[in-house]
Amino acid sequence: MPNIDKLLKQSDAGFKRYTGIHKATFYDMLEAMQKHEASKTKSGRPSVLSLKEQILLALTYWREYRTLYHISMDFGIHESSASRIIRKVEDTLIDSGKFELPKKLPSRVDEDINWSVVIVDATETPIERPKKTRETTIVARRNNIP
Repeated sequence: MPNIDKLLKQSDAGFKRYTGIHKATFYDMLEAMQKHEASKTKSGRPSVLSLKEQILLALTYWREYRTLYHISMDFGIHESSASRIIRKVEDTLIDSGKFELPKKLPSRVDEDINWSVVIVDATETPIERPKKTRETTIVARRNNIP
């Protein structure tokens, strides 16, 4: 598991090199997560990872595009737990309103922008599949009878 205390003691440049964000942004994220945790009425089972570690897990996923299996092995949790933590961090940061991308891209008129770059998003995304119901299974069996 990455040592979060050792990471936070690094310089801002070293921290940004590892996570992709500045320390100030990390602390803003931590503050948003703490506000969300404080506003919850029922907490349920406490997480194995601290809020700092949960944010670091999400940053690792976003920064390195590693599979959930490898990230979960590094943090000592199950793959599905890593997925839930990433989704929770994403939702909390979006709901805070502090962390969002601009709604519109710059216009193509700007000569300073090089538009010859192609970006491919290769993250793991859940696929919605239709639920199998009993009726569709029975109809399919009846249709297959000669």
